[in-house]
Amino acid sequence: MTVRAFPPTREEPKKRLLLIPVVLIFGGMGLTMLHPALRLIGSIIALTGVLSVFLVGMVVADLWAASRRTRSLARERDVGAVLSAEGVETDPFEDAVGERPSDE
Repeated sequence: MTVRAFPPTREEPKKRLLLIPVVLIFGGMGLTMLHPALRLIGSIIALTGVLSVFLVGMVVADLWAASRRTRSLARERDVGAVLSAEGVETDPFEDAVGERPSDE
């Protein structure tokens, strides 16, 4: 049984997620210009959009980093499978299990 650090996907994160703050900002601006009674709610929605820029940016950056890491792990695994098929050991610590390190 193997443990994977990231879900096995090779797809980039969708860029539609970046539209959420833009829609909130312009929707809030539209509400403030539409009717004077909607100015407070429109301002709150627009400020929510401004603050969500940072949150959405962090989520997209995290998904992008996880996607790159997953692709690099898959690439290393594929290379390791080719090397092990040729008879080269892939685990450098396999022989050291159970042995005490020497104090040199």
